[in-house]
Amino acid sequence: IAYNAMLQAGRALMFSEGFRPKGRYQHVAVIEFVRQRFEEFAGQMLFIFNKTRKKRHVAVYEQVKIVSREEAMHVLNWAEKFVKKVRKILENKYLNDNL
Repeated sequence: IAYNAMLQAGRALMFSEGFRPKGRYQHVAVIEFVRQRFEEFAGQMLFIFNKTRKKRHVAVYEQVKIVSREEAMHVLNWAEKFVKKVRKILENKYLNDNL
């Protein structure tokens, strides 16, 4: 769920710039877009986002019960920070666009 929050926030950033992820690797496209377009995101935050994407894939399609409670709480904390940063970027963008 934390990863999905990060993914949807990343997609919102893409959409705000007029881009849409296409094809088989949409999740990767979102992370790469955020990495290249927005300097506000620290490398560690994007590292966590991408690592969580890979772990989510394994958990959904290959193996169950591979995420500990501690790891889930750690990712939840990063997801909250990521979503807050995205919200701030979008609020600033739309406030400036509407002035």
